[in-house]
Amino acid sequence: MKKLLSLFLVLTVMLCLSSSIQAADAKVIKWKMQASYPVGTTVMMNGVEWTKAIEKLTNGRLKVEILPPGAMCGVRDIVTYMELGVFDCAVTYGGFYTGLIPETDLEIGLPQGHRSWDEVWDAMYNRGLGDIISEAYAEHNIKWYPAAADNYYHFNTNFPVTKLSDLKGKKIRALGVYGKYVQKLGASAVVVPGAEMYMAMKLGTIDGAIYGATGLQDVKLHEVVQYYTHPTAAQIALSLLINKDSLAKLPPDLKVLVEQGTRYILNDTSMRYITQCKESMNKSVNSGSVQISTLPEEEMAKMRALVIPIWDELAQKSPRMKKGVDIIKQQMRDLGRPMD
Repeated sequence: MKKLLSLFLVLTVMLCLSSSIQAADAKVIKWKMQASYPVGTTVMMNGVEWTKAIEKLTNGRLKVEILPPGAMCGVRDIVTYMELGVFDCAVTYGGFYTGLIPETDLEIGLPQGHRSWDEVWDAMYNRGLGDIISEAYAEHNIKWYPAAADNYYHFNTNFPVTKLSDLKGKKIRALGVYGKYVQKLGASAVVVPGAEMYMAMKLGTIDGAIYGATGLQDVKLHEVVQYYTHPTAAQIALSLLINKDSLAKLPPDLKVLVEQGTRYILNDTSMRYITQCKESMNKSVNSGSVQISTLPEEEMAKMRALVIPIWDELAQKSPRMKKGVDIIKQQMRDLGRPMD
């Protein structure tokens, strides 16, 4: 009888302890996400939908509050502030941080490289490019995940671009490696935040911008530009960044859900993004506010020849950058579009 009573007491204590642990783990954890773009735009859709999916996946135990652009810091300081743990996560564009993390040029999509999200996914998860970029972000205490941006990413202009000489002497907004791309094509590169492009185009501060086709509707660029250049320079990517300390502090089960679930959540939102990009382009063209300007193949061949030295220049920055460029070059050979 005493043995049974002792066993009962032990089981009761264990049950109480287990319940206490579960109760402690079940508490709601609140994170803050610093937005790089207005929350209602397609650019932030990956972030908005990720927060919803993570809350659902964790049964409400992890809630993420999205802070508007500039709430905690400007977009160019996001990596610096996140490294310090000022906020927990962000959705942003690697092109803002190429000076701090050179590998972000590999992340955003090299000009005349990937043409579709499946090619980006293949490079990141099957060929090892994602490991290289992850290693670079990890040095800044950040966990990195790629997400699709626009599958149309090229010139928004008030003049047709049907040959490379049309760009000579023009001032074009471009970020990261696309600044060098613009310069190779004979134009001047200007860094203008996405939120300021509309007025810069309207006032004539810039003659055009390399920007995704979602911007035609999202930020109303269709009101201030007349032409969009095809084919695309690349399928570009955004990034979801998570402070590694914030991730480490999560209960083990939530940590697994966030680490493993994010990759697939973002693949879903990436497909939505690409669909919205196509819809924005079609709406702008069908309404008569924007015309498609097409570069013929002979001009594209000239462009590729001009772009190859940019890839080689990036490869010379470090052994890690060379490894990344080599991965993409091999992929392009495999796809029948060699860039060497």
